[in-house]
Amino acid sequence: MQPTGSSPADLGSSSTPETLMVALMRMIRLIKRDHDLPIDPSLHYVLHTVNCSGPMRLSDLAAQLQLDLSTVSRHARALESSGYMERAVDPIDKRAALLSATDDGRRVLEAASARRRARLDAVLAGWSEEDLHTLDRLLNQLAHDLDTEASKPAGA
Repeated sequence: MQPTGSSPADLGSSSTPETLMVALMRMIRLIKRDHDLPIDPSLHYVLHTVNCSGPMRLSDLAAQLQLDLSTVSRHARALESSGYMERAVDPIDKRAALLSATDDGRRVLEAASARRRARLDAVLAGWSEEDLHTLDRLLNQLAHDLDTEASKPAGA
């Protein structure tokens, strides 16, 4: 199957890392596109990470997201001012704060997740079980291989 709006000529005669990367970025952008959600897509991943990881320090969040501390701090402030995330004093180190998702934040994440699942369900409804299995296997293999590559020491 080819992406909607693309022709075989757009994709080239063979897959290259560049065409794969463009296709993956386009797919993610299309899946994330939902203008009715109350949270900006750039903040969604930050909130999702905090929600899944539990209360965490801002520096740990930045490291996990592999983003600059100032960027994550700006996102955290936006999420806090929206009522989707909150800070609490770290019981181990009273000088530090722990970030966690609020009930409203968890509701926003669930609403976004439900809409994305519905969008994917609608698109994939016509796919065969074999194609779905192949897509799942290959995407997981790619994610694993990318993770393995990223964990190699620099220059290795």
